[in-house]
Amino acid sequence: MFGEATRNLTGRILEQNNMGSPSEDFVIRAMTVEYAGALAALESRCAGAARWGEVGYRNIGAGGIVGWAAVRGNVVVGFVLTRAVADEMEILNLVVDPMARRKGIAVRLLARAIEEVKGADVKRVYLEVRESNSTARAFYLSRGFAEQGRRKNYYSQPVEDALLLVLVLC
Repeated sequence: MFGEATRNLTGRILEQNNMGSPSEDFVIRAMTVEYAGALAALESRCAGAARWGEVGYRNIGAGGIVGWAAVRGNVVVGFVLTRAVADEMEILNLVVDPMARRKGIAVRLLARAIEEVKGADVKRVYLEVRESNSTARAFYLSRGFAEQGRRKNYYSQPVEDALLLVLVLC
């Protein structure tokens, strides 16, 4: 699925991927508003993550916002939030705990979000990323996204342009 290693249901790698080290156990779960506090706590540990805050995360399920959490034990180590409208999906936020990065969590979260909308005739996936976030940009480009445009002064604290990336689904 989406170019990743073969895994069992808990996320343990059964065949080594090209990411280097094996993944620790984690599961991907659909999110509800009960995750709001954990998401806000995780976002606060991730420099450059979009700042929704606990109140913002309480909107999960409203306005078409859906998401999935990567959970290890009872701890949220990553999450993705999306919204699909017509034939497009937008990645609203994708966050992985700094201590859990490079273990395939972001790949699995992104793949899950895309798999969920394939049956809904979604043709394109969009997202904005800070121009200075070279790690995130490299990740998305490696997953098939392409730069499509720029949003001037899109981000605040600090003010910065966003690059608009798009993935065309077959």
